[in-house]
Amino acid sequence: MSYMDSWTQYLDQLHQLVEKQTQKMKELEKRVDQLQSQMESNQKPSTNIEKIEYKFDQLKIETLEGTLNIGISPQDGVGIEDLGIEEQPFPPKMNTGQSVKEKIIQELEEYMYQQGPPLLQSMSRDYGQQFEESYQQFILNDIQKQLGDRVNHYLQQGDYQNGMITEDQKQAIIQEVKNEIHSSLHQFLQNQPNQGDESP
Repeated sequence: MSYMDSWTQYLDQLHQLVEKQTQKMKELEKRVDQLQSQMESNQKPSTNIEKIEYKFDQLKIETLEGTLNIGISPQDGVGIEDLGIEEQPFPPKMNTGQSVKEKIIQELEEYMYQQGPPLLQSMSRDYGQQFEESYQQFILNDIQKQLGDRVNHYLQQGDYQNGMITEDQKQAIIQEVKNEIHSSLHQFLQNQPNQGDESP
């Protein structure tokens, strides 16, 4: 076997190997195309909805929230979650449950924290009174302890349709309680003897 024959044989083997690899690559490309088309067809979910019977008389609904879609049929893989409607409050309402009470109390507590000390000092000056800071804090804490009962009173007294309260109604309750705070401070200070009136 000559030197030239060995090169020819080597090149033939190399050519056969390249041909096999080319054929294998074509088969793999064809398989990838098939898998891609299968995946695309699987991504479009097919929905089969059978007869649906609603038994509303067996439901007990305490709170109703969310969106009810009636008459929508799935199309082109669009799910119900994709059919969102922009929510706009109409009018803004809140539950009259514990969370509303807590929000009102929180707002009143912030008012007492920020406005309570200057309000008491101003009113006490008007009545010719002057209290130590610890006594002022005692008075404000006493008022703050009563906030929950006062808010409950107004929530129970109010005429709220469907157990809902609007932002305006919430603010009205807050204002009523603030008015009570002012009134009770006036009464308290009126009943205190003036410091100049005390006899030794």
